[in-house]
Amino acid sequence: MALVRLSWFPHATWLKWRRRRQRALAGDGSPLAALLDCPLPDLDTDWTESEYVVLDFETTGLDPRNDRLLSAGFVVMRGPTIDLSTAEHGLIRPDMAIPEASAVIHRITDDRAATGRPEREVLAEVLEAMSGRVLVAHNARFEIAFLSAACRRHFGAVPVVPVIDTLQLARRGFERRHLHHGPGELRLDSLRNRYHLPRYHAHHALVDALGTAELFSALCQDRVAPEGHLGVRELLVLL
Repeated sequence: MALVRLSWFPHATWLKWRRRRQRALAGDGSPLAALLDCPLPDLDTDWTESEYVVLDFETTGLDPRNDRLLSAGFVVMRGPTIDLSTAEHGLIRPDMAIPEASAVIHRITDDRAATGRPEREVLAEVLEAMSGRVLVAHNARFEIAFLSAACRRHFGAVPVVPVIDTLQLARRGFERRHLHHGPGELRLDSLRNRYHLPRYHAHHALVDALGTAELFSALCQDRVAPEGHLGVRELLVLL
């Protein structure tokens, strides 16, 4: 699944075409249909004037076809400002046992997961927060793959929204400065350390979403052109 920059797409033609196709599959009355009916945000505005939802998932494994969501964390940003009043964390009750190796990483055991809510219910909250906003995630390919798989299960279609990947933004920054970088240097905690952001405990969906939001703000401010403008379209990737 390749990631391609969207700056050369006039008026996000590709996004609108995909949204029409998925809307036809989604039927009426679902949270996904509501998201697809919501107009796209203005991609030509400056990044400081747009709204974003920063999203992170914890999962039972790495395969979106066979693994399931365990928790979702998200927060809304308005330009560089993180609106902490919008921060949400939803524990999800999966329809499968949690592998031990996975539980060691995110510390969500079968007993704890059993207290979670149905996947569809948490998914509806995520989709509502995404409506009309740009999605931000670190290694967005992973989040999008699991989000799409879950939406197919419940709603028969996938969400189509503008996406910014902080991992890809960081990679572009290294390449722009002709700096060598290994895969480990693109990890969320490594990049946060590079920008002198506080250290958080990883592998908690809301904590990682907040950490990604702070990193996104730092990356954008590092990238702003001398004239002071950085368009949202320049930050997007195509998944």
